[in-house]
Amino acid sequence: MTASRPQAAVLLICLFIAGFVLGVGFSRRMPDVSAYDALIEEHAAAFDLDPNLLRALVATESGGDPEAISSAGAVGLCQLMPATAAEQATRLRMTDYTRERLTDPAVNLKLGASYLARQLRSFKGDLPFALGAYNAGGTNVRRWRRRAPHLRSRDVIRLEGFAETRGFVARVLTLRRQYANT
Repeated sequence: MTASRPQAAVLLICLFIAGFVLGVGFSRRMPDVSAYDALIEEHAAAFDLDPNLLRALVATESGGDPEAISSAGAVGLCQLMPATAAEQATRLRMTDYTRERLTDPAVNLKLGASYLARQLRSFKGDLPFALGAYNAGGTNVRRWRRRAPHLRSRDVIRLEGFAETRGFVARVLTLRRQYANT
């Protein structure tokens, strides 16, 4: 029995989505974010982050496009929601911050690095939980952790997390390793 064209199309779409969700993807190409290396190094050092982690976050979130805007309204290299960015700017006492500055790579990386460091502190250095919180919010990650307290953080994200969050965490962790090996 052969599949009809609509069935074949649905099957291909399902395979693509499964690959994305599992962090496999169809390409292992690392997004080139080298134009921002100096800023990534600067802000990673300022917030005690692994620069390859910040590099991987930028590559995953925006592919290195400082003008990127998601369908949900996240902006810039680190894909920050304007409310989250404003909160971080207040925490950092950035008196010259405006929403329009979110497309400025230096501003966006500073706020994104600060927010990632905050999530790492909040989750006591647990990287999968911190990345999950960066993507889906700390409240969701805490709820997932309560539902599966006996599992490792990667497994909690994989089993309890949103499909987008699972893909995000897997992609950032994969790219971090790849950037470290280049």
